[in-house]
Amino acid sequence: MKHCFRAASVAAFLISGHAGAADRVGDEKAGVEQPPLAIQAQASLGEAGLLRSYFEGDQFGSVQWRIGQARTTIGSAAASGLPSSRYRDGTADTIIPLNFIHVLPDGESALRFGMRGTFNDGADYLVESNGGTGRLDLQYLWFPDARTMLGIGGVFERTHLDNVGSGTYNKTAGGIRADALNEFSEHWGIAARVEYSWGEGDLNTMIAPGINLRHKQGDDHLYTQAELIGQFRNGDLAMIPQGWVLHPSVGIQFQRDFIEATADSFSVVSSGVVGATENYGTAWAYVRMEKEVPQNHLSPNFLIGLEHEYVNDLEGVVKEPNYAVFGGGVSMMTGKAARIEISYTRHQGLQANRWNQAVVGTVTLNF
Repeated sequence: MKHCFRAASVAAFLISGHAGAADRVGDEKAGVEQPPLAIQAQASLGEAGLLRSYFEGDQFGSVQWRIGQARTTIGSAAASGLPSSRYRDGTADTIIPLNFIHVLPDGESALRFGMRGTFNDGADYLVESNGGTGRLDLQYLWFPDARTMLGIGGVFERTHLDNVGSGTYNKTAGGIRADALNEFSEHWGIAARVEYSWGEGDLNTMIAPGINLRHKQGDDHLYTQAELIGQFRNGDLAMIPQGWVLHPSVGIQFQRDFIEATADSFSVVSSGVVGATENYGTAWAYVRMEKEVPQNHLSPNFLIGLEHEYVNDLEGVVKEPNYAVFGGGVSMMTGKAARIEISYTRHQGLQANRWNQAVVGTVTLNF
């Protein structure tokens, strides 16, 4: 959305009162001040498709759900004695991310405050988990040049899940997150992310009427992700319709969980369902088409791709190594420097053993 990001960035500059910062970071031509470097960089990184990767949590959210659901399914299968072929996993989520970005007086940095609500509606399978996660992010963003962004900050989240017919799970966690975005050529850029989270989980399982098993334990994770994203237009490839931009991307993520060994309410000491550590990693290749429009106009986009699990320590019951990924959405930049988007994405296992889909309503505001 080349024109869209550029217009919103200029609008953000006009409403945020950074005239002094503009003198330090931009040239004045014909008496017109240039926007601060932080605004210029957001425009450039937005056009390159890198800001979408930064703000969007689809891959991260899919990974967290798959890991949590797999743990529950493994535990249920072990208790029931039913064959693995009876089990499938699925969820339909509603996600609402809100992001507020404030450019600081130096014009080269900004603060981002993010709030994200995820509401899970588990599929009606043998193991069904419903509930949600609330997350807060606070990050310091630095823009050393108009093609680069570096970010570091803290996160806090709380999760509550009802495992239908068997009990509940609650978790409180906090951690640190670092990001790097760089548009290193005319057509390519990279978005990278690392997060370490310290948490404590509280599992309450009904064993029999009036008898519950309680197990509290530390549950930390290290999450890493990198994505190479391109941008091509009609002038680059004639097959691309005029006014549209093609964003091909290839990415990879890896997560390692560290589960503390503690005693449950029956004095049995254990860590995770497969041990003290769990590894999960995927790689993907996507293609996104997006319409470039001026501000206050709707911009449709479409996504299709493939995802592959290259490591999954939790595949003992439900095995689903390959996914078709597809979706679409519509977004708009407003004159008040806000970006609004509604999108849908589905990860469909090719063996029909696992799927997850989400409707996401995103609001990002510069002030």
